[in-house]
Amino acid sequence: MRAHAAIPIAAPEECPRGEILVVEDTPASLRLLSKLLTDAGYRVREAPSGELALWSAQAQAPDLVLLDIRMPGIDGYEVCGRLKRMPGLDEVPVIFLSAHSDMDDKLRGFEVGGVDFISKPFQFEEVNARVMAHLKIRRLQRQLAEHNDQLRRESRQRLAEIAHMNRNAGATVYCAALVHELNQPLAAIMSNAEAAELFMRMDPPALGDVEEILGDIKRDDRRASELIRRMRELLRKSDPVAQRVDLNEAVSQVRALLAGEARMRRVALEAETAPAALPVSADPVQLQQVLVNLVLNALDATEAVDAAAPRAVALRARRRGDGMAEVLVNDTGCGFGGDRERLFESFFTTKPQGMGLGLSIASAIVQAHGGRIWASDNPGGGATVGFSLPALGEGA
Repeated sequence: MRAHAAIPIAAPEECPRGEILVVEDTPASLRLLSKLLTDAGYRVREAPSGELALWSAQAQAPDLVLLDIRMPGIDGYEVCGRLKRMPGLDEVPVIFLSAHSDMDDKLRGFEVGGVDFISKPFQFEEVNARVMAHLKIRRLQRQLAEHNDQLRRESRQRLAEIAHMNRNAGATVYCAALVHELNQPLAAIMSNAEAAELFMRMDPPALGDVEEILGDIKRDDRRASELIRRMRELLRKSDPVAQRVDLNEAVSQVRALLAGEARMRRVALEAETAPAALPVSADPVQLQQVLVNLVLNALDATEAVDAAAPRAVALRARRRGDGMAEVLVNDTGCGFGGDRERLFESFFTTKPQGMGLGLSIASAIVQAHGGRIWASDNPGGGATVGFSLPALGEGA
């Protein structure tokens, strides 16, 4: 190994260029390489064996590892392999140092995760150049990862804002459904209250009948409260939070929420759930919004056909054999025709009064949850839109 005085020297505190873990079992080579790197402006940690190298890297991750291959005990290949299996160390670049330049040695080094290979004896200019290049690549990778994380956060925030706008845009439909559904429990409460008054005027008062009526009133009150709670959840603005959600329950809730709307449109709305729970990891409000958007689109399509024809929308939840949970929304409407390729594009719509956001928002939400969405025309008429999400295990 030859050192050259022409190499620019900078003190570590003046030009910190990165922290390097040097792993070399020959004391003289370890000291010389450490000194040259330190003089060149790097922070250097020394490890005379593979075991100490692993301990040092676990204690604090270095920016780069210079790793000798031939060492007693754990050799360089094993050290590199273990580093790549450790959380937080798998992305640290490893440059192998070896007195052997055999192609098989190099290939094995790359197979276990090394990024470069320097043959001994080497010139320090080469070591320095390769170290600088890989540290620069590592810095750029970190910056790219941070930038991608920021973009993902901003994307999730924008999606949440657009989804909230979409929920508010459909508030008229939701409120009409809510009013229709609330009429029944409110009318029952009023009727029961009037009956209770009659029973109380009797001599003696029919307290047993009044007690039964009070139970009915409480039941109808809980039903009305539940309807209002669902509407508030659907329209509230909040950051998405993934939690364990049963798709069966989500399908049943949306069916109950839009049952009144379907009756007003004279469309039969059915729901078929899986025999066992279908747990997925999802934001419950956003998942409900996907289902509401798909059902409302299906109701629109079905309402457009001749009233004499069967008009029905069916939700089906099931577990697939590939570990995915699936929901299908099937309708007897007019179908998509030749527009299926653009259905999930923003602002594309086949409806005269549509904004073209419902399906695109549903697609964005499903994809953000690691799922897939699709659409197809039914052979006998109508259409089906489905989506799938990764199913959770029983203990998840």
